[in-house]
Amino acid sequence: MESQMSEPTRAKDVVRALLDRLPDDCQLEQVIEEILLLAGPWCEPASLPALTEAQRAALADSIQHHRQNPELRRPWREALEKIRQRQ
Repeated sequence: MESQMSEPTRAKDVVRALLDRLPDDCQLEQVIEEILLLAGPWCEPASLPALTEAQRAALADSIQHHRQNPELRRPWREALEKIRQRQ
């Protein structure tokens, strides 16, 4: 019975955290899109392909850079928009 209680609590915590990081003036569609991204099948570890050693190294380097340079962080939507503008 305890596992049934922990899953909804965890889900609420995840949604609260999501809402906390979204801008106050965000649209409902943006909130829904973000929730759908959280719940997609790509989030299940079993559905993801194994990483190669090169991919693991690149990911580790990226995480290290991210932690060492927090001032360079950008929301993914902002980064995506910047990429679209370059095209």
